[in-house]
Amino acid sequence: MSDQRSQTITDKTIFDMARSDFNITKKKIYLNNGSISPLPVSTIKSMTDFCLRYSETGPDSPDFNTYLDELKNEVRQRLADLIKSQKDEIIFTQSTTEGINLVANGIRWKSADRILIRNQINEHHSNYLPWLKAAGDFKLKLEVFPLHNIESTGSMLIKEFEDIYLRQNHKLISTSHVMYNNGSITPVEYFGRVIKESNNDTLFSVDGAQSVGAIDVNVKSINCEFMTFPSFKWICGPLGIGVLFVKKKAMNELNPIFVGSGSAEVLPSTGTQSGKRSQPAGHGSIKYNKYPEKYHASFRNFPGLAGLEASLRYLLRIGINNIQARNKALSSILRDELSKIKELVIHEAEEENYRSTLVSFSFKKKSNEKVIKLNSRLRKQGIILAEREIGTRKILRASPHFYNSEDELQKTSEVIRSELASIL
Repeated sequence: MSDQRSQTITDKTIFDMARSDFNITKKKIYLNNGSISPLPVSTIKSMTDFCLRYSETGPDSPDFNTYLDELKNEVRQRLADLIKSQKDEIIFTQSTTEGINLVANGIRWKSADRILIRNQINEHHSNYLPWLKAAGDFKLKLEVFPLHNIESTGSMLIKEFEDIYLRQNHKLISTSHVMYNNGSITPVEYFGRVIKESNNDTLFSVDGAQSVGAIDVNVKSINCEFMTFPSFKWICGPLGIGVLFVKKKAMNELNPIFVGSGSAEVLPSTGTQSGKRSQPAGHGSIKYNKYPEKYHASFRNFPGLAGLEASLRYLLRIGINNIQARNKALSSILRDELSKIKELVIHEAEEENYRSTLVSFSFKKKSNEKVIKLNSRLRKQGIILAEREIGTRKILRASPHFYNSEDELQKTSEVIRSELASIL
């Protein structure tokens, strides 16, 4: 990629270079970036270079440990640039799911604290099940929204949220930023403002799995305490690494779930007199490292960290706003063509400003059976979409990214149309 920041992905030369960096474009029409994105060649090379350096310098050598510290700082800074946070608010995890579980199990709950989350029709299970488990483990009161119009989006979702949230005090609110199934954008900036104006003690947790790397994300504008997201979706980074943002002011609210030599040390203690019995000396006490390292007892995916740094550098050089504009143009091609097919239903926000670049659709009749058949036939022709669900209804979801081409989206719509005759 060129270092000239003035160039954008809309420039044909830059687009062609970006496309050539993804080897999958030579074999398939890959429209499943909302699940797992392919890696650019530069990311693969960075991970290989890391492993070679590790082997040549010597594991646990002073030189390599210095390099590792520099790598962590560099990745934190790039992530901070991406989501507009401070770099010491970045915690490395294995996945979005792990980050959510760290929050759900690390908060200092009190019995009967209230949690408000999205209902299970809309929400991804990884941002539903951890809160459901926490409610049982810590004897919390769990509420969901929306309740009345269960698939509401945009303005209707705001009303549903306010009707429930403003009636009770809640310890925590959680929602996905972009819904994984219908692609609707949650008005998280508005939610954050309402939460802080009504009760500044309420914690706000956002699942950014379908937003970070695809649209401009600003945790300061959202005013959330926590945000989780993976490396391997829209950031085009490696598997097995994720990110948990924790606002500095909220770190005292979050206890570490894991502890080990990389996150704490043992302080010596002496025996103390308790009544007539003396407590044994020598066990010591825990002193946690400064954040964010106090949360890193179990993180060891350092090759993945090198890959993530390369992917972040790649995306930030292109520019997230340029990527968002490119993805919107690509998804519009498919959305416009599919909307002309009367047998299909497109699942999306009613108001255009609450639509992401995910394109989800199903059939008006006998949808589940037909979705499975169509997906199978598309795969046989090298077109990769994702089979997902809204409640019990199966859907197909396309999630194009900046390296896809207009011709790929046009061909996908043509193949779908040609296959319908034998499926219907």
